[in-house]
Amino acid sequence: MATNSYVRWWTDTNEQNLLQGLMTEAIKFYGFDLVYMPRALRREDTLYNEDILSKFTATYSIEAYLKNVTGWDGQGDFLSKFGLRVDDKISLMISRERFDQIIPRARITTGRITADVTGTIVSGNNTKFRTELTVGDVVVTSRSGQSRTVVSIESNTKFTIDAPYTTAVDAEYFSIPTPIDQPLPPSRPMEGDLIYFPEPLNVMMEVKFVEHEKSQGQFYPLGKLTFWEVQCEIFTYNHEVIETGDPSIDIYSQTYAYQQTLYLATESGDGTYEVGEHVYQGAYLSDSTASADVISWDAENHILRVGNIKGEFIPTTLVVGQSSQASYYLETAPNTLLMPNTKAADNIYLDEQDSDIIDTREVHRIVGGV
Repeated sequence: MATNSYVRWWTDTNEQNLLQGLMTEAIKFYGFDLVYMPRALRREDTLYNEDILSKFTATYSIEAYLKNVTGWDGQGDFLSKFGLRVDDKISLMISRERFDQIIPRARITTGRITADVTGTIVSGNNTKFRTELTVGDVVVTSRSGQSRTVVSIESNTKFTIDAPYTTAVDAEYFSIPTPIDQPLPPSRPMEGDLIYFPEPLNVMMEVKFVEHEKSQGQFYPLGKLTFWEVQCEIFTYNHEVIETGDPSIDIYSQTYAYQQTLYLATESGDGTYEVGEHVYQGAYLSDSTASADVISWDAENHILRVGNIKGEFIPTTLVVGQSSQASYYLETAPNTLLMPNTKAADNIYLDEQDSDIIDTREVHRIVGGV
């Protein structure tokens, strides 16, 4: 006996849309709000099929249903050969319809761009402008949110925009929104994306696996799947760039990133450094010998904590704040082995003890030598 000709299992879109709407509504009723952060690739390694330096600059609020309602999955907190490990896991249900509505799909390029307000020339550290950009592309800066159109591409590291920027663009990442009429790949949560659970949890999770063929209750109900099952683990920070504009999220990278403590000479300058501003040594930030971002400033003791460090800070040289114009001479070279925000780091201890463990002499221990 043939199936009912009035019920078209795979093509009856009215019933499928009804089922999708019910699933979306159920998640809205019984779920909770979270912040979804798509990962953008900065330096993709095509040999190992991985991204060496990821960045997260966009946030999208979306609702999700927590499947493991009794508590965290995983092995919990345990001592491994690498020390204390927190292995908390969760599984989430996210509506396919809502995800496709909220999370935009954009063409992201790599590198940063820099430009001032007096001209239309944009420079950057990207060496692929000729292959990744085309005339007519709308370039959107990640931090300041300024949009300009590319009118010409001079080289792999320089292009021209249609009008000067309103505010200076200082080493900002950029994206190129995909036109509406351009064919797009299916939108879904991707492994490597981040999910932030706001207060009171205040937890960052990383998407580890997305189950795309699971349904609720039966096999392909009405011929359509209505949700993504997203499996997440506690995020382990590995120097990814997190610049979303949300202080509660951006503080994550400031807290866990590699930092240095700069001890400045007390009577050598004046001014007050601002948290988040760029500091540098050199004539200008653009051609500085060392630069970093301010994490904290202890004005009483003249101690400057910095992160996102480029180059090497040299003693008896001015450390200048880009926006505050504060400037003090660096008293002593920072201890690069000391990690002030990671109390359990053993860098200094291992550096002191390695000579008792590793023989660095350039002689053969068996054939000859002492």
